[in-house]
Amino acid sequence: MCIIMSKPAGVEFPSILTLRNCWEANPHGAGYAVAYNGRVFIRKGFMTWEDFVEAVDFDGLVDYSCVFHFRFATHGSKSPGNCHPFPVTGDLRKESRRTEVAIAHNGIVRGVKIIKKDYSDTMTYIEQTIRPFWMQCKEKGSKYIYSIKKNREILKKETGSKWSFLFADGKIVNVGDGVKSDGLWYSNADFRGVVRHGVRGVGRVSTTSSLPTIGELTGLWSERMLANAGYHEW
Repeated sequence: MCIIMSKPAGVEFPSILTLRNCWEANPHGAGYAVAYNGRVFIRKGFMTWEDFVEAVDFDGLVDYSCVFHFRFATHGSKSPGNCHPFPVTGDLRKESRRTEVAIAHNGIVRGVKIIKKDYSDTMTYIEQTIRPFWMQCKEKGSKYIYSIKKNREILKKETGSKWSFLFADGKIVNVGDGVKSDGLWYSNADFRGVVRHGVRGVGRVSTTSSLPTIGELTGLWSERMLANAGYHEW
């Protein structure tokens, strides 16, 4: 049921083996959001490990707050548009977006009525509950939804899930009991290679012989890419 990794600005990325563990346990698509220059940029829909590591400039992102998500599909198709993170407003399926808040989810939101075709429980809950709450908070001058403990407890109790919210100024709000390691927050222990979904035979990636180091990965993230990647915005 997915894993979220949230990384505050200035915190180093984990090893490529750790990221591969996240992927192997949740192989149905990945995405990330980064707070940069007063906006949040979302890129998602990486449906293979190779596409993911080729698209992310890990060295270039160290100085910025980021939220990463690796999906294990439970509702909705295994498609690029259903990958996380999602924008708080606008079209949730766009693979490249500028937004004010990015949202990533780990868990199953039970009890929501999925009306739109091929929507997941997460997408439905964002549109039906989180988006209206965000708009209400924004109108009152409080942009940091769920920064108040009471609201986090309500979200946690109502959904039984883990969430991460990335704001345009780099602030990250994590909801739920996650795992902290080397300055990073993970929504569960999949990053360690722990077998949670036994029926899938998912285990620890035991070798790094074919995996490049973070420093060897050449990504596409740059100011020029941000200017030309066709980001959509509402």
